[in-house]
Formats: sequence, structure tokens, C-alpha cells
Amino acid sequence: MKARRLTAALMLVVLTAFNVAFAVEDAALEASVTIRLADNKYEKRAYPLEVSQDAQLLTIPAADVPEGAISLDVQHPWSIARAGEDGFFVLPNGMYGTWRDLPDGDYSNGSVVMQTYGVKTPRGALAAILTGMNYEARHIVTLRQGEWRVFVRYQLNGDIPYEDFKIEYRVLPSDRSTYADMAAVYREYQLGRGEVRSLKERAAERPELAYAAQSPEVRVRLGWKPVPSPVPEQNAENEPEMHVAITFQRFMQIVDEFKRQGINEAEFCLVGWNIGGHDGRYPQIFPVDERLGGEEKLREAVAYAQKNGYQVVCHQNYSDAYRASQIGGLWDENYLLVKKDGAFNTYTTWGGGNMYETCPQEMYERFPKVDFPKLRDIGFRGLHYVDVYSTVNPRTCYSKDHPLNKRQFADWVNKITEYSQETFGGFASEGGFDYCVKHLDFALYISFQKPDKELPKLIERQVPYWQLVYQGIVLSNPFADTTNYTLKSPVARLKQIEFGGRPHFYFYSKFKSDGSHWMGDADMTCATDEELRDSVAKIKEGYDEFKKLERLQLEYMTSHDQLAEKVFATGFGDGTKIVLNYGDEAFEWEGRSVPAMDYVVFEPKK
Repeated sequence: MKARRLTAALMLVVLTAFNVAFAVEDAALEASVTIRLADNKYEKRAYPLEVSQDAQLLTIPAADVPEGAISLDVQHPWSIARAGEDGFFVLPNGMYGTWRDLPDGDYSNGSVVMQTYGVKTPRGALAAILTGMNYEARHIVTLRQGEWRVFVRYQLNGDIPYEDFKIEYRVLPSDRSTYADMAAVYREYQLGRGEVRSLKERAAERPELAYAAQSPEVRVRLGWKPVPSPVPEQNAENEPEMHVAITFQRFMQIVDEFKRQGINEAEFCLVGWNIGGHDGRYPQIFPVDERLGGEEKLREAVAYAQKNGYQVVCHQNYSDAYRASQIGGLWDENYLLVKKDGAFNTYTTWGGGNMYETCPQEMYERFPKVDFPKLRDIGFRGLHYVDVYSTVNPRTCYSKDHPLNKRQFADWVNKITEYSQETFGGFASEGGFDYCVKHLDFALYISFQKPDKELPKLIERQVPYWQLVYQGIVLSNPFADTTNYTLKSPVARLKQIEFGGRPHFYFYSKFKSDGSHWMGDADMTCATDEELRDSVAKIKEGYDEFKKLERLQLEYMTSHDQLAEKVFATGFGDGTKIVLNYGDEAFEWEGRSVPAMDYVVFEPKK
């Protein structure tokens, strides 16, 4: 396509080579921009940075981008380093690296869980905050012949930008430029603009949130159809049978066992209570499945758990839809998200068959106003769980009837999350993507990275960067693999503590027939009374450990340091410090011994 004319005031020098010399000094700071065009050609430009006392502001007007552009790479001169130089980079998913001498390689972060990242080189230290077209952004790390680069890539795929590209590069002083300092910059940014408020403030206003902050999350998967589905497009004649693992009556027996073993607080989330079980016929959820006991028994079970002192919520999903919903008369292609080529996206199969992505505008306008009051009437109250949204980036809907860019997608999702808080007293979802954070009270897991597995080659370690921003703002479980952590390796236990996790346990986390269990192979089960007793005993271990540390859920995480090769320390706003030893020998610190594969809590000094 023919490029639009650039505005004369912002027409900038085209760079003659992409490899800008990394020795650029403070005089005339500018960011280099490489635009990839549809014909696989490139335009290279430089944009000046507006420099203030503690920030450098970059704006690339939307009108400057040629029509049909595929992507924009934006490189700050301070985020280029030679191997062996001092400094580091940290990405929003916690991936951290130093400027080591390594073979050439690349790392791309497609999960931009937060709109920020940090870099420190001898040129300076930056906490970058993406504020325009940020949902199109990805973070890229490259190493070529000893030269490291960290930059942002905006994926446009030929779409016209709907707003200017903007990045605030916050400059940190050399004596306060750790990744914890960088995280604090973003935390204060989010607090300062009113996007989030502290858990202490919100828990004082909402008893459901206050209760959740002192209790583990226990998910109970009741029923499900085969996953992956052997029937991609389901109807009344070919719908597979649902497997019943836990009835509502059996759930009440789980409650009894919790009481018997002395677990006095827990938030239960019932998964697969709805017609067809887990992801059975979304967006159809009613009637409550009779094979589990039906609606009256569900009401009885919820009331029974609440009478015994527990909070009870349920699992829902508005992100996906299944043709199986036609059985209940709710299938309508008009609420599906439309791809650029006009097709619908069915990226996998689940219990209901082919999983179709949905448009959140259509979902909000059709379903929550009907579903939520019914669920509230059944008795559910607490951090109501709506699946998927906070673990994926906002999507574009190309429908002619309900088009949405990614920012509009985020806005409509937040209407659903806000309504959840208003109706049930809270909102929870699957991950920690911060376009949902305004109303997010609990994130089921922040990372899918298995903490004891090998990291990508340019990554040195994974640090609790998300937690350094949002601990004390959002309750969270750090990894999918720390689900049921008391059944797993000592590493899972230490990561749960190091990353400030709210414990998350799951009855029947393993349910897929293909064996791909993303929450791990260790599971809580209750097919027999012995299994139930054993599972609850392992939950009790985590409960007792959590009760000693629960106060830290309301505190900001303020520091994270490596004390030795396999020893780390996590600090909190009240002065508490936890030292964790992943080594095979005891570690001495401040007059105390930290045993191998264990941790010690250092209480605030008075």
C-alpha cells in the first residue's frame, strides 16, 4: 500500500543502518524505530526523546506509520549493551538476565503480563512504561556477536494504529536501580493514576476479599466431558457423556473433612457444576447439572459450606463458546470474535468441542446480567471466577457488527469484571495480565513456567517481578506448578513462599485424557474416603504454613535479592524478610542457619 504522508514537523532522519552504535551518550537522546512493511522491506527512523528530570518520553504519532505496516521495533539507546558490561534486563513475566558472554540467540516474550520492563546498562537504568498501543507490544531480547539488545516490538499485522505509540522511560538513580526498584516505579504509577488500590484498603471495604486474603483457594472439579473432545461439533444426539467425579453431596463430605482436620478457612470454587460439566456448553450454564445433584442440592451444598464458615464461589467462562450450547438454544455466531479474514477462531477443543473465541462486548450485553443474579441467588459469594480473561492478551474483533480494537476489548472485559465485584463481592481469573487488574482480586497463577525446569538460554533466572509490583494489591498463586504444592517437590514449596503465594489446591486438577496436565501430575482426589482424608491432610499442611505468613498477603513485596548462588531473600513492606535456601548445605545469615531446601522467616526488627 502507498504510505500516508508523514507530518512535516515529525518527519525524522532515516537511519542508514539498523545497528545504531551503542555508545550513544546523553546528548541528543533518540530512539531508533524500524518499521517492517508488507513487502518485507524496512523503514528506519529516529525519534527524539523528550527529556525531563526523571523521565524520557517517546511519542510516535499513529499518522506516522505507513499503511499496511506489519510491525514496529522501538529501541532505546541505553538498552543496548556489550557482553561483559554491568547491568541486567527484566521482563514483566519475571525473566531476568545479565549481559553475559553467550552464543547468539533470541528471546521473545509474547505474554506481556504487565505493560512495563526494566533495563540497566552503563548508560543508565530505566523502568519503561508502555502507555500507547501497549496491547500490541512484545518484548524482544537479542544477542548478536556480543551485542545485547532489549526492545519493544509492536505487532500491527497491517492494521491501522488506533492511537499514538507512547513509552515513558523512567530514569532511576544508580544507587536505586535494582529490579525491585523498577517494579516499585510501576507499582507507584498504577497506584498514582488510580488503576489499583491496596488490598488493605479494599479488604477493609469488602469482607469477601478480607476472608479470601486469610484463606487458601480450593478448587473442586465436579464433572467434565472428555478433553480433548472426540466430538468437535456437539449437539443433542452426539454430545459425549459427562464424567462425574464429585457430586454436591460429596462436596459436603469434603467440607466435613476440612472441619474434622482443623482447616477453619478456605474459599471453595466449584468447577464444572454447570450443565455438561467443566466447559461443557458455554455460554449455556443452566440448568445446574442433575447428574451432580441438581439445583436444590447445589443450594444445600453452598449453604452447608457457608454455615461451616467457608466461602463458596463458582467457575464460569465468557471467553469461549461451544456449538454444544445449541442444545439449550444459546448458540449464536453473532457473538463470536471474528478474525481478519472473516473466519472464527477455534484454536483448540475442550469439553464442549471446538472452542470458539467470543467478543466481550457481545458477551457482556447478553449474559452476565442474566447469569450473575441467578448465581447470586443460589448463594455464591466471594471472589467469583471468570476463566481465561486475565491470562491472555486483549484480542481484536473484526466483526462488521461489533468491531473492537484491543483497547476496546479490554474495556468490555472490565465491564464484566466490575459487575462481578458488584454482584459477588470479588473477582478472580486465571492469570495476572494487568489490563484486568483494576478489578482483579485473585490470580489463579501468574506463570506457566515450571520453576524447576530449564529456562530459555538468554534468561539467567526468573524473579518475582509481577509480585514486586502487585503483591499487596492482588492475591495470587505464582505458578501453575505450585498448585497442590504440598504434593510436589521441595522446589515448588520454596517458590510458593519466595513469590508470596496464596496457596491454591485443586481436587482433580488432572482431567485431560491426553495426559497434558499443565498444573502437574500430583493431584488431590476423593474417590474413596481414604483418598479424601489423605488429600485434605496435604491441604492442611499448606494451610498451617500459610497461617504463619498470611499477614504478608496485605503487604507490598519491596525487595528480592540473591544472597548466594542458591539463596534468595524476599522482603515485605512491614520489614519481614524470608531467606530461602535452594542449596544442599545450610546457609548462615544474620546469626541464623537456613537449612538446605528450606526457609527461615526473619521478623521485623523492633
